[in-house]
Amino acid sequence: MLHPMEYQAIRMGNGMEDDTSPRIGVIICNCGQEIAGLLDTEDLRQLTADIRGVVYTNCEAYPCSKDGQARIRQAIEDHGLERVLIAGCAPRLVEKLFRETVESAGIRGNYLEVVDIREGCVYVHPNDTKAAFQQAADIIEIGVARLGTITLPHEYCAEIVRKALVIGSGLSGLTTAIALADEGIRVTLVEQDSRLGGKTFPLQSGAAELITQQVKKIKTHPNVHIMLNSHVTSVSGQPGNYTVSACQGNNTSALNVGAVIVASGAEPQKLNGYDWYDRSRVRTHLEFDAELDDASKTEHGLVQSDVVMVLDGGEINGGRGSPLNSNSTIRQAIRVKQLSPDANVTLLFRDLYLGVQGGPGEDGFMYAQELGIMFFRYYKGRPPVIHDSTIEMHDHQTGEITRIPFDRVVFSLPIMPREGTDSLAGLLHLPQDEQGFLIEPRFPLRPDDASADGVYVSGSVHLPVDTAETLFQAYITSARTKHFLAQETICKNPPVAGIDPGLCTGCGACAQVCPTQVIQMVKRDGLLSLSEVDELRCIGCGNCLVVCPVKAIALPGWSDQTILAQISAALETTRYQNSFNGVSENKPRIVALTCEWSAYSAAEIAGARRESNFPDVKIIRMNCSARLDPDHILWAFLNGADGVFVGICNPGECHYRTGNLYARERVKRLKNQLADHGVDPRRLHLEFMSGDDYKKFIGTVTRFANQLSVEQTSLKSEELVHPGGWNGKTIRNRSMGA
Repeated sequence: MLHPMEYQAIRMGNGMEDDTSPRIGVIICNCGQEIAGLLDTEDLRQLTADIRGVVYTNCEAYPCSKDGQARIRQAIEDHGLERVLIAGCAPRLVEKLFRETVESAGIRGNYLEVVDIREGCVYVHPNDTKAAFQQAADIIEIGVARLGTITLPHEYCAEIVRKALVIGSGLSGLTTAIALADEGIRVTLVEQDSRLGGKTFPLQSGAAELITQQVKKIKTHPNVHIMLNSHVTSVSGQPGNYTVSACQGNNTSALNVGAVIVASGAEPQKLNGYDWYDRSRVRTHLEFDAELDDASKTEHGLVQSDVVMVLDGGEINGGRGSPLNSNSTIRQAIRVKQLSPDANVTLLFRDLYLGVQGGPGEDGFMYAQELGIMFFRYYKGRPPVIHDSTIEMHDHQTGEITRIPFDRVVFSLPIMPREGTDSLAGLLHLPQDEQGFLIEPRFPLRPDDASADGVYVSGSVHLPVDTAETLFQAYITSARTKHFLAQETICKNPPVAGIDPGLCTGCGACAQVCPTQVIQMVKRDGLLSLSEVDELRCIGCGNCLVVCPVKAIALPGWSDQTILAQISAALETTRYQNSFNGVSENKPRIVALTCEWSAYSAAEIAGARRESNFPDVKIIRMNCSARLDPDHILWAFLNGADGVFVGICNPGECHYRTGNLYARERVKRLKNQLADHGVDPRRLHLEFMSGDDYKKFIGTVTRFANQLSVEQTSLKSEELVHPGGWNGKTIRNRSMGA
């Protein structure tokens, strides 16, 4: 094992702490014999004491114990520590505990760094003391480099207005509004029609009766103000304190609310564009429902004897099917047989969406078959054709044409968002799916990293749903809204993007790539529109920092200075090892820039599972791959990296929605630029992976390292210099067989 004094000799030119460096304390956990059984933690402590900025080091048997925490607090007081690094087990296991420890001693939790030398070193090198020690030394120095450069995030707070706006008066909107009003919350209910109830209740099982009861209650509720024939025209403000303009005829009302619930619902498409059939014999689902209501009130019942119901799955009239479409159509077919048992009822469909297995949809389908209702599937590209008295069907199994007689054809058309949904999506910055339904953004971050913005989506405006699901969503939404409005203030402490107005040029690039649309262009002095961030809604992905051409945006904890310092530390320590530990010069030096939600998590799991074939790479944790800047990769190459591995979330799994897609495009463009400047693009590798796919992490990084190792045997000694200088440094051409 290398003696700490040898490391000290190699660092003599770097200097020690100065008056401007933060005072950093490093505590190395022995973890009983889990760590100390393999590593000489005292040697590691002596080595760590030589790192610039480190003024205190100590080895603790169990720093997570009550006694250990007490000694950490005492060390902070005695040595005037400003930042603390704990080298022990995985951060996910103990970071929260140690944050509370340092905060109780007066240090902000952001100034704590937990690095993993147990799973990341000891468990993956159980039979190689030297490799484990080297890895631990690297990890600690990378952590100290981060601590020495991070800045504190600001705390943003705002008061919450204990009022709510509910848009839409269908079953979901009414249920949510009543639940909030019953809790003493003032609610304004905005409905674009002249009556309450929405458009889809005839399709929802038992919804008509529920809506009748709720309409009666809400009209007399003292905490509900109803605005019919109204629509929202503008929304401004911030979470917990929105100013909403609602237009009612020629009058516009300004509403001050803390939360907005969008429950504007959906409606079946209109039956348009068909002129080759007799409209008197063709009905929509809702029109036929009214006929059945009338038939149930007469002695003769239903007049029609041949009823063909066409469940439109999008092939005929656009749109798409849903469980609400399928189940309501089956219920209507059953109703026909109940009114007229001798009637011939045929249901034509392309796809049936019955909902959960064993649920009411499946039960209804089985009961319909018992009643003698015929189900006939048509296929994409061959929809049914309506003639004067028959419907022509192509039998996919026999290849023959089947003609089904009818005296009534019923179209169950796709359910689509109501008119005005696109406008609401724009006003409230809500994403939409391909059909126009609203998607409530959910970012699966840590509780401390993101706060609710008080905007919720419920009911069929999100996706066509039946009564039970509608009520479930309404109750969940009302509970979330009550919890949000119960706060007196909303505060956010995690890192969020901050824009320097003195540097911003108003290019607007940041606003275009923001996944939460919290960056707006605001006019300053009537001359120039500059970017401005809604701090309470920012999720801190860092995408805006990468695209800003003048570096006017800062993200505390994830600045360029911090990331580049970690890369430099990773590569610098590798050179110490090559010089003194007999590590082969041909062994590739690889920096892994890993998303903490995917590749970094996979690496942690690999360590926890004691995978001894763990690849020799220097892992740097990124908050999101959206923060990946091509400059970070170039900096690694400029500082001697043989390869850079980028590990990011699978498409569709990014915690910040699209960060991985931006990272993929940036790496793709950079690889092309590297090739143009004589650097083999295969030295840069990007891999998608899940957070639990430790086998893929080990496999892909190992293959990457092996490829670099093989090709290094045929290295040429030439040095290529970028025409523009690239900071005046050179990049060795790792030809990799070129």
